[in-house]
Amino acid sequence: MESQRKFAVQKPQGKKWETLALVDNLSAGKREFSEAVRSHGRGYVRLIQVDFESEEALSNYDWRLVELHDPYKGTGRPKPTVVAGSERATKPKKGKGPSEKVAIPIRTWMLACLVAVAVGVMWVVTYHRP
Repeated sequence: MESQRKFAVQKPQGKKWETLALVDNLSAGKREFSEAVRSHGRGYVRLIQVDFESEEALSNYDWRLVELHDPYKGTGRPKPTVVAGSERATKPKKGKGPSEKVAIPIRTWMLACLVAVAVGVMWVVTYHRP
């Protein structure tokens, strides 16, 4: 059994990594990686070395990171909007506030309210004495 070495260019897709290209040598892998960074430069892109155990079982493999494109390197990750404590009391100056808005979980709040109403109705029906 001879291991087969390939190079894969991947980008994140949810909790997994989606393979954009699978090539036989490192130079082709670096070209594909550069192209993927140009195409998907606002997200993470990685180049990995993949060593398959055998050609029959391509699901058995080991991998090693060769190169990673991190779009937030040096700038830090975008921070979520903070609305608590002293930040709430002071008005943000024009152009100085946080640039990222955080979505309110409306469905979760609606579900919680519906459950509370259902529990209240059940309590009234069960313990109401005429």
